[in-house]
Amino acid sequence: MEMERRIQKEIQISMPPPTMHSKQLNMPVCKYEVLDGSPTGPPVYFATVGQMVYHKWTCETEHENTFCMLVHSCFVDDGNGQRVQLLNEKGCALDKYLLTNLEYPTDLMAGREAHVYKYADRDNMNFDCQISITVKEPGLDYCDVPSCPDPPRRRRSNNLPAPVENMTRIDYEEESEIVSDYIIPNDDIISLNWLQRNFDMRVSELCMTAIGTTLLVFLNAFLFIISVASILHVCCFRTSPKFDNTKSTML
Repeated sequence: MEMERRIQKEIQISMPPPTMHSKQLNMPVCKYEVLDGSPTGPPVYFATVGQMVYHKWTCETEHENTFCMLVHSCFVDDGNGQRVQLLNEKGCALDKYLLTNLEYPTDLMAGREAHVYKYADRDNMNFDCQISITVKEPGLDYCDVPSCPDPPRRRRSNNLPAPVENMTRIDYEEESEIVSDYIIPNDDIISLNWLQRNFDMRVSELCMTAIGTTLLVFLNAFLFIISVASILHVCCFRTSPKFDNTKSTML
């Protein structure tokens, strides 16, 4: 006679904690270019008013499919404290005649074609844009791009050239329209004071020009000298001997 016995025992098994693997990634290196007419055109260093150029922002990295970029907070200024905002902090265009919404062909490239424009009394312009780099979310095929409405039509400039005597009214109107299309209107210009031109204070950083940096260094040195002199004066005053000015009487 055979006997069978089934023996059972509950065993609790705890899974080992996941091991975190960290790796230091080098940030992408970004650059801004103005190209002639297309994303593959040659660089433009000197341009004429009305010329078609391509504004291009690119970032290069050793790690593919890892980062996303956003071009935002773009300004153009004349170098003398007057500037016009092209893109807001979300990367959306504010004036389609100056620069319309950017296109993002790849995760680390942005650009848009635009005509060359100028200030009414300036020949040079400086572009200042910020590029935000973020880590791409796992599983995403493409990075999110700004969802922007169509930028509005800019206001017409009132500072148009006066007609010459031998120019007909039709010719003058056509010439005025061409000029006004590529001249930045005065209503869009933001005039900066000295502090705004030399110091750019943001949430997590402080950007300064060479003049602002020099001024800050001299100010810190001056405050340091004043502090040291005050401490030495207090120490010398406390350790100096005290004289009794009361007259002594002779017995």
